[in-house]
Formats: sequence, structure tokens, C-alpha cells
Amino acid sequence: MRGRQALRAGLRGAKPPAPSIHSPPEPFRADRCAVLRETKSPAGPVILTSDLLARAGFRHAFSTRIGGVSSAPFDSLNLQSVQANARIAESEPRDSDANIRENHARFALTAGLARDVAVVDVSQVHGFTVVAARDATATRVAADAITSVRGGNAILIRVADCVPILLADPATGAVAAVHAGWRGVIAGVVTAAIDALRAIGVDARNLIAAVGPSISARHFEIGPEVADELARADLASCVVAPGIHGPKHHADLVRGVRLQLERAGVAAASIDAEPPCTYADSARFHSFRRDGARSGRLAALIAPN
Repeated sequence: MRGRQALRAGLRGAKPPAPSIHSPPEPFRADRCAVLRETKSPAGPVILTSDLLARAGFRHAFSTRIGGVSSAPFDSLNLQSVQANARIAESEPRDSDANIRENHARFALTAGLARDVAVVDVSQVHGFTVVAARDATATRVAADAITSVRGGNAILIRVADCVPILLADPATGAVAAVHAGWRGVIAGVVTAAIDALRAIGVDARNLIAAVGPSISARHFEIGPEVADELARADLASCVVAPGIHGPKHHADLVRGVRLQLERAGVAAASIDAEPPCTYADSARFHSFRRDGARSGRLAALIAPN
């Protein structure tokens, strides 16, 4: 309940309700997205990368669940944080900290970094707070997006159905990593991250954006109250009406993220946004909605140029 109240407080001043939430999303357009590339490294992990980010020289990766050392049900590349792992109740499945640290080392190496590189992360809270990496190195802060500048740390966010977004500016070398669940999408975490990049000299028109593995509209069932909140956030076109994917509303969070990126000034041709579905592909991805407490965590990582 507190989380719901906080979200509504954060949405004060939002745009008025859109007229309808019952129209299906616009048809898929191939000119507005690109498929992520799968790569297996000698270090073990299988990762997904964006050709747009790779061509611009940014070291980055979206993880799969393949190529780590964790045992079932977290097999095998579980990128949970050790802090969150410590909070798991003894009655629930729990990975070992040693496994998690080894998985992170392998993932960093696969992304083109050193095994022992310092990667900045945050305690994700499904909000819209953005923090600079330099302000999150000594103390782990609560936020859902991180920025880093040329010469700064690599940054990482975690998901297990929510939408991971990596942003990069070839002109300045600055980057951002964004965690966007439905609450974060409604609250505007994508726009907040781009605003934070603007504040350090980035022109949004120069940005490259890559959207990673996340739950698809077909599998993301929502209640009418969430559908209403999406409409109030000017995202009614991301709501799939009952009867299309099932008896209830569904939400297309990837579409919502893509809309917010374009509205913030990112060129459609600079967005990789046709990610695989975490829920549907149990062989490659962890999914909290599918597996609950038995789900590991995926991650998205990027380093500034």
C-alpha cells in the first residue's frame, strides 16, 4: 500500500487521462527497431548486444541465464546482488554469495571489462530517481537509473521481467542504465534519465538506446487500475484491451518505453527495441512473474567511452 501511495504522490501533476485505453497498439514497424545479437563468450555467459551500441564503441551487455555457476532454480547465470540475496528468507530458495560474485565476474568479462572491475549498481525501488555513478560508489543508494561519464565507472541494473534500457551518447561518451517496471514507466524514469544526461551536456538527438529482454505484452496481464494509471500517464496506446491476449487487460511496456524515448527526443532509427520475452523463454531468461521466488536475476551493463 505504501508503494502505491508513493507512486500516486510521484504522479501529481501528471497529464490528464487519455480518452481511451481500448484500442490495440499500433502495428509493429520494422524501421523502428532492431533485434539484439546473441553472443557466447569463452568466459561462459551468453549475452545479447545491440549493434547500434557496438558500432559506436560502447562496451555493454544484456545477460541471459546461460553460462554461470549457480545451481537450480537459479541456473546458471544469476546476477542478483549480494545485498538482496542476504534479505531472502531462509524458507525461500537462496543462491550463494560466492556463486553470485563469480557470475558477476564472468558477466563483466564477457561485456569486455576486467573480471574485477568496479561496476556501480543501485538498490532498485520501482521509482524514477536517477543517480550519478560517482555518487553511488561509496554508498549503495536507492534509485532506478544510473548515469556515468567519460572516464567513469561501468554501471549495471537488474531485471527479471521489467524493462532494462541502456542509453549512450557517442559525442560525449556518457551513458545511462535504466530499470523500468510498470511503476517506473508511469512515473517517468526513462524521461528522468534522459533529463539527467541533458544536465551533463548530452543532446538527446544524439542518443542511442537499446531495450533489453523483458516481459512481452502477451504475458503481462494487468488490472484495470494499472490500465487507468497508464492512460493518465499518456500511455493509453500501451494498454491491450481484454480479449486480445486473454480475458484481462495486458500492457506493452516495451512500447511504452519506446514512446517515451521518442518523445524525449531520441531518434526512432537510434533505438534497438524489439527484445525477446523473458516470461516466454525459460531456457534463456529468468522471470519473476513465471517463477516467483525461484527466479534469478538478469542484468544490463554499459561502460562510458
